[in-house]
Amino acid sequence: MNQFRCLLNLACVAWLAILFICLPAQAQTGIDRVQRRNGSDSGQVTETTPLGVTISKSGVTSQIPAEEIRSITFDGEPPQFNSIRRALNRSRFDSAQEALGNLDPTEMDRPEVRQEFEFLSATVQGDLALAGKGDMKEAIAAAGGFLSTNRTSYHVPEVIELQGNLYLAAGDAASARKKYETLAKAPAAYYKARSALLVGQLLQREGIPNGAIEQFDAAIKLASGNTGAEEMLTTAKLQRAVSMSAAGKSEEGIEAIKLMIVAAPSDEEQLLAQGYNALGDSYLAAGNLKSARNAYLHVDLLFATAPDEHAEALYKLARIWEDLKQPTRAKDAQQRLSEQYPLSPWSGR
Repeated sequence: MNQFRCLLNLACVAWLAILFICLPAQAQTGIDRVQRRNGSDSGQVTETTPLGVTISKSGVTSQIPAEEIRSITFDGEPPQFNSIRRALNRSRFDSAQEALGNLDPTEMDRPEVRQEFEFLSATVQGDLALAGKGDMKEAIAAAGGFLSTNRTSYHVPEVIELQGNLYLAAGDAASARKKYETLAKAPAAYYKARSALLVGQLLQREGIPNGAIEQFDAAIKLASGNTGAEEMLTTAKLQRAVSMSAAGKSEEGIEAIKLMIVAAPSDEEQLLAQGYNALGDSYLAAGNLKSARNAYLHVDLLFATAPDEHAEALYKLARIWEDLKQPTRAKDAQQRLSEQYPLSPWSGR
């Protein structure tokens, strides 16, 4: 009898083992957490595409557009991934690179986790190159490598933009524009607006204000009414006003920016910093150095809590002080830029 029970137990164990092996891979996956622009979702990510992800929870599936996703914490990913993401958000690219160097992607069994590792690696390499701390050609190649081997990643639009930024920083505006225009091929209005905004900024930088205005108008039209594109809409409106100043309509452009600044809530420091930087750019386009200086000083003195905008203001102040024959102040602005934002793209220029 005991021998029979033993055989029965062994048979049950063997059956359970076979059943477990035959289960689909998704059943072995735990909880994935999707951090959205507003709120979060948890469940199992069952599919990823350049347009978004599909998540399943309690038998119910839903699609989350890529433009709404801030990050995804995948079940089974190394715990270092979250610290790497935080380092990237804080522009601590060197720390992120060091942490990535301690990880072995061959030990990552889940395809989505390996894909995330490759995305983080390409992003860190690109950000370091933009900050003047890495090889630009290698960073462009790394972004291209990610795009060619991870075509189903929801990060594809982000890396396309990164590669465009790298081409632009390398002085290849034509290749940068091609990358930016690739985003317009997506069916989502968000990415069509993003494409128009990026091309507009490129044309603005290349000294083609009328062409830039056309692109900004397109971005404004496409982004209007899209709750996920509010920041992009604001940027497009501000940059359109800057291009108007560069096109000889400085009064109209400057007035438009001033109205946006007045309408901005007093606690929206990043928005206000963007507004004053745009105002400074408009005054520069009109040849008014002192008014441009005053606008950038608003950011330096009042809105230094917005790091990207503060770095931009310091960069431009350093050059204005030089033009105004005040080398001591120019040196101070440049030194603070280098010390406070050593890995900012503005420091790498």
